[in-house]
Amino acid sequence: MQETTFNLAIQADGHVQFPNSNEWLTQLYNEASLKKIDQSQFNHLISKQISFQNLEKNIFYTFKNKNFLIHALAQSTFCYEMNFAPHSSNEKLEFVGDSLVNLLVGKKIFHLFSDASEGELSKLRGALVNEEKLAELARSIKLGEYLFLGKGEYKSGGFEKDSILADTFEALIASIYFDNNEDLKECERVLEKIITQYEESQKTIFYSLMHLDLFDPKSALQELSMTHHGILPSYESVELPGQGGFLVTIKLGNKILGELSGSSKKKVEKALARMMIEKKRYL
Repeated sequence: MQETTFNLAIQADGHVQFPNSNEWLTQLYNEASLKKIDQSQFNHLISKQISFQNLEKNIFYTFKNKNFLIHALAQSTFCYEMNFAPHSSNEKLEFVGDSLVNLLVGKKIFHLFSDASEGELSKLRGALVNEEKLAELARSIKLGEYLFLGKGEYKSGGFEKDSILADTFEALIASIYFDNNEDLKECERVLEKIITQYEESQKTIFYSLMHLDLFDPKSALQELSMTHHGILPSYESVELPGQGGFLVTIKLGNKILGELSGSSKKKVEKALARMMIEKKRYL
């Protein structure tokens, strides 16, 4: 490990200095002379210098082996920049976590909506287990504060990116699975606790058939506008100068229903359609 001001301070003090990974990375990347962290010392260093107490409180689970948790939080850009082995990132845990979350959510809606068809259940699961929804659950437990990101991803706000948050959430569920000797029951308990907490904070219902319409809001809005007015909604977008992104306007005939801006035209159109459905602007 490089002998830098950052490392010397850490080596001199065995107590935790940072409440989360975000603050640790801020200090790390502000240390100009720091080049790399020794992979063999990484988990030991992190377990001593970062407190995961608040995160464990948020997920209603305390890890017996913190290495599983640290592994789940290590994004590929961080491992690449530190010259860690490729398998040291959370990608393989994410692979397992994807299957686990799909299974647990599928099991839940199977019991909740016993009259629904296989197609409806599949569509509903897709509406609940997707990048956007999992990122919302990740934000509800403040998972972004604990990610280990490469310097470029860190500087560009990777802590808030839906794709990174969703992937890390899946990796987190897998890490709990392996920390419990592959016992699925504890994963199920934790996921349900996180979802209940999310519902209470957002004043919403996670397992709701309403998501069948909101999963593909553009198609749903088309059906509604055709039923009520006999015409389809249209979307107009203009690129925002200087700041990047797009301003999207949704119209029904000559009537403007709403406007929204964002970096992705497709995501803004989807969000606008969902907003029109929720607020019944199509009427």
